[in-house]
Amino acid sequence: MKAARLVSEIVILSARSVPITAANLAERLEVTERTVYRDLGDLSRMGVPVVTEAGPGGGISLLGTWTSPLSGMTRDELDSVLVGGAAAADLGFARELATAREKILSETESVFSSNVLVDGPDWFMTHERLEALSVIVTALRSHRGLQFRYAARTGSRLRTAIPLGLVVKAGRWYLIAQPPGGRPRTYRVSRMTAIALRYVAVSRPVEFHLGDYWSRSQVEFDRTVRSTTVRLRVPSHSLDDLRRAVPGRVTEEAIEAGSITADDYVIDLPMEPVDVAVSQLITVPGVEVISPGELRLALHERARQAAACNGP
Repeated sequence: MKAARLVSEIVILSARSVPITAANLAERLEVTERTVYRDLGDLSRMGVPVVTEAGPGGGISLLGTWTSPLSGMTRDELDSVLVGGAAAADLGFARELATAREKILSETESVFSSNVLVDGPDWFMTHERLEALSVIVTALRSHRGLQFRYAARTGSRLRTAIPLGLVVKAGRWYLIAQPPGGRPRTYRVSRMTAIALRYVAVSRPVEFHLGDYWSRSQVEFDRTVRSTTVRLRVPSHSLDDLRRAVPGRVTEEAIEAGSITADDYVIDLPMEPVDVAVSQLITVPGVEVISPGELRLALHERARQAAACNGP
């Protein structure tokens, strides 16, 4: 599991007085050098002062006299710190997180611990029912398969899969898992019922990386739902409004590929069906739909209705 690997890397680096090469570290952890460098980036973002030096005598080390406050912490306490407060609570590790915080604070002073609060879910979001999470965590830790009933648009079906990882986005949990002989897929945890462990042991694909998969899947999903290409004329001062109304990498790519006429941008933007596109574009000041005509008329009608309801 990635969390356990990150902890191992901290322990290895903390115990060394000289740098270790990426190849040596990868060999000790039984992963690729590419995975090691990804982990180093994650550790840096977590505040661990990792230093890499090229050339003879170089390698990976920790900056200065920094030491890890991990001694005396259990696996659950370490995992709760690595996944963060909101996720730890959903996973049933709220008590372990509180204990881990006390152990860490006993070793170091932190202004942020009392002055910064991270609240992950969206505003006013209803808390999901997540009975399946504890079974999924057990499967990931014990390298077991899963069988569960999944409620999709086409109905509820019994599925069997190898769990590859969990993702929490804005308070919503997703399981990334691979059906036997298939490709990794994304499952909404709140739609999973009758979940149980399967098989004695399973192994995840060596080349699979959870972060890479999630980044690709978000872009692929965005492209899938945007079934209509819309040509827009947008004032340059309204580009940020367009980004807020229609967020995502697809929008950024369309803006970068657009042409500039006077102070306006002409953009070919893939968008969702007409009803959704109208609700998004109505919030962008000065936007003009050049095509398709159906969307242009629908936007005009929505604006006319709003003006009629809010006239003097």
